[in-house]
Amino acid sequence: MTGARLLLIAASDDYLLEEARSESVSRMAAELGGCPVETLAPDITPESAAIELLSPSLFDPQRVLVVEDARAWVKTSAPGGAVGKLQPANASPLVETLRNGLPDGVGLVLGVWCGSRPTGPLVDAVHELGEMQWIPLPPAPKPWEDVALSAEQVDVLKRVLYRAAPEVEMLPAAEELLLGRLGFAPRRLVQEVRKLAAACGGDPIDEQLVRQLTFPRERSLEQLQEAVLGRRVGPFIDLMRAASDGVPVAGWRGERLESTALQFAAVGQGVSLARQMLYLLELGRELGLGSELDSERVHTRWWYSKQFKNDLAPRLLKAIAADPAAPWSGRKPPSVWKLGQLIEGAVRYRPDELARTLADAGGIEVRLRGPLAGEAVSAWMTALLAP
Repeated sequence: MTGARLLLIAASDDYLLEEARSESVSRMAAELGGCPVETLAPDITPESAAIELLSPSLFDPQRVLVVEDARAWVKTSAPGGAVGKLQPANASPLVETLRNGLPDGVGLVLGVWCGSRPTGPLVDAVHELGEMQWIPLPPAPKPWEDVALSAEQVDVLKRVLYRAAPEVEMLPAAEELLLGRLGFAPRRLVQEVRKLAAACGGDPIDEQLVRQLTFPRERSLEQLQEAVLGRRVGPFIDLMRAASDGVPVAGWRGERLESTALQFAAVGQGVSLARQMLYLLELGRELGLGSELDSERVHTRWWYSKQFKNDLAPRLLKAIAADPAAPWSGRKPPSVWKLGQLIEGAVRYRPDELARTLADAGGIEVRLRGPLAGEAVSAWMTALLAP
């Protein structure tokens, strides 16, 4: 906010709305000399709000009025996935008052919890006379870790992050890793940032601390991913056994996965990684990189820093971006680091092994709904992972 005394904040998430509204109200009150804040009744009408604006206070000539949720005064859809458009109340009394000018020293903050960007006469007046903030949610990503956060959503999450722990510095690499692991999950982000702030001892939060404390690899879907990329059957068997014994297994968002949910996740993860690795092997062959992607060369100590990062990765990413059939089409492409991990995993397999895994996936997905789903998934993944 840049000094405006009329502000409408609309969000598809009630938590983000509350955070943004609270921050804006505090800032507006400070800009008006630390004046008091008055939250109007939840059932107030536009006409009554207009009267409140024009009714001076004998004791507090400067004040900020807040309507926590004015969704009934605008055109929008219902929040929380509910179906249908909301029919707005007649906001003309308030619109007319606003167009005549807010009284000196008085500010108005309107919150709107809704499912789509609001429109209507009141919104038009705010655009003309004040400021509007729209905070949308991204569509539900599948899989979650591949969510492509927009620049606007990243800005929203960064504000949440630094409000949660303003006294602690977070290094850029740690910030990127944390947002990448969580996706668009503001409540979870607050929890994780406060945990990291408590553990860092006043030092900057670095990437290592995020990896250590946020969704540890042990007994999580990250462990499954590492089992596939490392072609190690042991960690996969341990993960499946843990879930069947009731030991918590964490999903990508930190949620607990029961045994059945893990079986579906394992198939989805196996198919996704096999498809990506097979694609990269074929792409490397088409680009004439066969010798550059030799297994012995790839797994040398300096391959990533000396050969891959600045030479091979840009060529591969350029080809991926130009190919509408790439596994990442419509989603964010892999980072250079993730692409390197995929290459290191891919060269552990032959193309026919990956192709066979994908060909057998359809039958496994059918058997997931049968009585021996766990055994079917274990046999399918073991056939892929076994050297």
